[in-house]
Amino acid sequence: MPEGAPRKVTRRDVARHAGVSDAVVTYTLNGRAPVAPATAARVRESIRILGYTPNAAARALKMGSSRLIGIIVPDTTNPFWSELCQQVENVAAREGYAVLVVNSRDDDNRAIALARSLASRQVDGFLVASIVHPNEVTAFNALGIRWATLNNPHPIAGTMGVGVDLDQGARDATRHLIDHGYRRIAFVGSTKDARYGGWTAELASAGLEPGLVFPADFERRSGYLAGRNLAAASAQVDAVFMSSDQLAIGAMRALHEAGVDMPGDVAVVSFDGTDDAEYAWPGLTTLAQPIAELAEQAVFRLLGVGSIPDERPRGELVIRRSCGCE
Repeated sequence: MPEGAPRKVTRRDVARHAGVSDAVVTYTLNGRAPVAPATAARVRESIRILGYTPNAAARALKMGSSRLIGIIVPDTTNPFWSELCQQVENVAAREGYAVLVVNSRDDDNRAIALARSLASRQVDGFLVASIVHPNEVTAFNALGIRWATLNNPHPIAGTMGVGVDLDQGARDATRHLIDHGYRRIAFVGSTKDARYGGWTAELASAGLEPGLVFPADFERRSGYLAGRNLAAASAQVDAVFMSSDQLAIGAMRALHEAGVDMPGDVAVVSFDGTDDAEYAWPGLTTLAQPIAELAEQAVFRLLGVGSIPDERPRGELVIRRSCGCE
């Protein structure tokens, strides 16, 4: 200990201050044996006064549980993942768990390395909030701890998890534009994503030809570049479905710079329902994912608690001015 550094408060210090045995302090903290209410209150007051913090690592070894879960996200800078992690933390806290968030940067090998790191820290389990590939399933299963997918678009054999039906969400968003009377509906996003399939299928069901496609990754910069291409072809487009709010916000900037009016020249509907969508200009109509429901179902599956419905949660269209409704 460095010279002059304050000595760490121990469990024995708490016991002496409260006038009880070390065992009573332990029982008060872990609830494994009854303690008289007045005695327990005295112990908790001593903990507060002394500023005692239990050793989480030692407690995990003794109890066989760290009361800690991990969550691997593909991009911590994306507001959707930040908001989803916050909901996971809320649910986990209600169940008495803390959450450790790590960023895979959308890289399979990094996700596997992070999962191993989480396991070495004795987490009780972890969530994977990105598309999970077969090599990851094999690696995760080899760790010997519980894990589950969060927001995976399709069920994966041999795994547990939850996710929104992205295909149906994209169909709902595209149908909204069709019901407005738009017929030349473009797409901005990844053609490998389920939302692309939903957009294509809904246009086909309405007897419409697929509109222009502007490939983009799920980030503002990529959306901005796609938006510049969209602006150049805006005479061929009267509406666009964008597969994430971050894409849409970047693309909308490019459309503004090119003098393309929204929704007058091009109507816009997006996907995710992040807080940013409310503050875009014009306000962004978006298919909001039910992140509170997703988080609860994912944590419950991971911990094996609560009641989980069989059907997959569906998003809800949040109407604002970008689609022409206001």
